[in-house]
Amino acid sequence: MKGAIRGVVAALLLLVVSNTARSESIHDGGLWTAFFSQGDVAACDGPLKWWFDGQMRFLDDADGFNQSLFRPGVGWSLSENLTVWGGYAWIHTSPLAGSDFDEHRIWQQLTWSEGNELWTFALRPRLEQRFVETGDDVGLRFRQLARIHRQLPSRPGLSLVMWDEIFYNLDSTDWGAKAGFDQNRAFAGLGWKHQPDSRLRTEIGYLNQTIENPSGADRANHILSVNFYY
Repeated sequence: MKGAIRGVVAALLLLVVSNTARSESIHDGGLWTAFFSQGDVAACDGPLKWWFDGQMRFLDDADGFNQSLFRPGVGWSLSENLTVWGGYAWIHTSPLAGSDFDEHRIWQQLTWSEGNELWTFALRPRLEQRFVETGDDVGLRFRQLARIHRQLPSRPGLSLVMWDEIFYNLDSTDWGAKAGFDQNRAFAGLGWKHQPDSRLRTEIGYLNQTIENPSGADRANHILSVNFYY
């Protein structure tokens, strides 16, 4: 377990460094804020769960609105560590160039985690069906997230957090998606709980987003990421 965790940490660090070093990319700064929440559906008294996350994203050196996202869903717990999920997402995008547009997604995912009092290692594969109002094709995209959470025994309530998520388009569309690698997001930061038994957790850190652009220069966004979990 420890060897696998060290390997993932090394891979995450390598991705952050390599993505940041790509001088041919267009670089920008941004601010992303997000709220993530999930829990049991109490009325069912069973394995049924609910999911919601809402996000606001700003680019152009965090001076301009870029995107909002609202993603509800439901899940079914297969075991203590494994849950299958499905849901809907609405995304409104204001690109740096061009007109605003809406996107609707249907999504399915698995969440798995393993750990102890100090470490938690989690994986989340996600499949998306994307409907964008600027075209007629359905875009299929696969995302794989790997995450490490490490408590600091000397500082109760404080933890180190690292994760990486890679995106692959499974098809090409008439609204611009190209089959193959789409983007990568790598995060490193700190987590904080005001009380050890609190369900509310805050994570703040650096997020590097690398987006591949087949028709032009790639983008490298350097983002202050502020996340709230409940």
